[in-house]
This record gives sequence, C-alpha cells and structure tokens, in this order.
Amino acid sequence: MSRKFTNIPTNIVMGFLGAGKTTAILNLLKQKPADEKWAVLVNEFGQVGIDGAVFAASDAIVREVAGGCLCCAVGLPFQVAVNRLLTEVKPDRLLIEPTGLGHPKRVLDRLAGGYFQTVLDVRASICLVDPRKLSDSRYTSHENFVDQIALSDVLVANKMDLADQAAVQRFSCWVEQSHPPKIVVAQTIQGQLDVAWLDLTRNPERQASFPDAHQTGAIHQIPELIRRIRIAQVSMKRMDTAASARYFRSKVALIMHAQRIF
Repeated sequence: MSRKFTNIPTNIVMGFLGAGKTTAILNLLKQKPADEKWAVLVNEFGQVGIDGAVFAASDAIVREVAGGCLCCAVGLPFQVAVNRLLTEVKPDRLLIEPTGLGHPKRVLDRLAGGYFQTVLDVRASICLVDPRKLSDSRYTSHENFVDQIALSDVLVANKMDLADQAAVQRFSCWVEQSHPPKIVVAQTIQGQLDVAWLDLTRNPERQASFPDAHQTGAIHQIPELIRRIRIAQVSMKRMDTAASARYFRSKVALIMHAQRIF
C-alpha cells in the first residue's frame, strides 16, 4: 500500500524571464536539511527541458510537466506529474517553478484547491524581480508581470549588484503599492534566498488584477535563442555545490489517467 501523503510543504518560486528563479532554487537546495528530500517541478519546452537540465547538474529531484507552459497544463499533465512525483520520490518539500511568461493564479488555485487540498500545504510564494526592468514599460505593463508580483508573499529584488539607485527607488515604489503588504521584501544578488522564507504562511487574500490574462498561443513558443540564453545565465561555478538529492526525469504522457493515488 502506498504511503498516505498529507500537508507536504509546497512553494512556488516565480518571476519573469531572466529574474533568476532557477539560480535561486539551486541556492535553496543547497540549504535544505541533510535528512530531507526535496523535489522540484518545472516546465518542459520542446524535447529537452531547459531548467530540468540545469537542475540535473545539481542532483535535484526534478519532474518536468510535458506540454509547454506549466500555467496552461494545470489539468491532466500537471495532476499526473505531481501524483507520480509524490509517489515515486516521497519528498519532504515540493518547489514549483512556473515559466517566466506564465500567470501563477491557475497553479496556485490548483495546488490549494480540492484535489490537493489535504495533500499539499501551500506556503509562501516567492517572486524575484530584476529591478532594472521596472523602467521598461514592456515589463511593467505586462499583465503576467504585474500579477506575479501581486500574488507573491515574498518579493525579492535580485541582481542588486547590477542595479542603480533609480532602479532601487522604482522597486521601493512597487513595494509601497502592494496590498496586502508583502510578508517579506528583500534585496539580494545571485539568487541568494533565506530558506526560512519557505515556511512563511501564504496569504490567500492576495488577488490577481488580470486573472484571465494568461492565454495559450505564440507567446509560449519559446524560441531556441531564448532557451539557450537561459542555460547560459546559470554559471557553472554556481552549481559546484550539489544538493544531496538524486536526479531523475520522466516524461508525462497526456493519455495517462489522473486517478488519485493517495
């Protein structure tokens, strides 16, 4: 008989393309307790999962959701991926990294909803922002960018070593406009996060301003150039210290039944 899974601590780590999500998760994995097993659920684009390949170098336990954008695959593929991951890995914690172009509302709703309500304990969501992008209207007017910030409990300005004072001030303005207030607001470099943030309580009252903004289409067809850039963004020296977990990957067939297995 399979183990009964209940209240597995679960966190979403989000942020627009280039914000440093993958590096941040790698750093969190390095801080995990030695006696715990953590798992990471990421997107898959094309035949090779970009973030999955990066995590493989750090011996993370990874499951990739087939079918492109995780935010759009929260039905059958998502449910099957989470079920199989929990059954085969039996993790003590689950970290989820949606695509940078994605809207997190559907993922949060699915995780905290009826199917996984007693299985997963959804805790604080973390959003990383590159403060230099806050002067670019292509970012600040993008509905998914706005709602990633709005739905986060922990808001982190990453890459502060590259930001000038004007960028810092713009970030502060975004923080001041956040309601409800963030539980934690922080500034960091190279995706250095405090592992204690993962156990903060999620505020379910946070609302998306554009809940219907996320649509499938050309925006999710990530070109090869961007995919290569994302690989290059994570330097090899940041992956030298591997988290003490094993890596494996498994494609999730869309024809599999999403039968509940708990």
